[in-house]
Amino acid sequence: MKSMPLTELRTEELIKKKRTTGIITGSLAAVLIILFGQSIHAWATEGYPSAIAIPIALSPIVFLYLKKIKEIKRELEVRPVDFDK
Repeated sequence: MKSMPLTELRTEELIKKKRTTGIITGSLAAVLIILFGQSIHAWATEGYPSAIAIPIALSPIVFLYLKKIKEIKRELEVRPVDFDK
């Protein structure tokens, strides 16, 4: 699926995209923190668990989403404010 450039989206679509991306990012970050904590606990009690690689490998996704949110915020700042709503 090809995504449209941010400049071609309406302001309402950008706001919705920012909100949903923020929720997804927060949820993913929370799950990764919990998984990392469980891996550390398992490491302390049982030895080296291979599951510790999962949160480390998936953490760049959170940073990509944060970058996308930053780009959306930047695009929303450039657009004129509509006071009629």
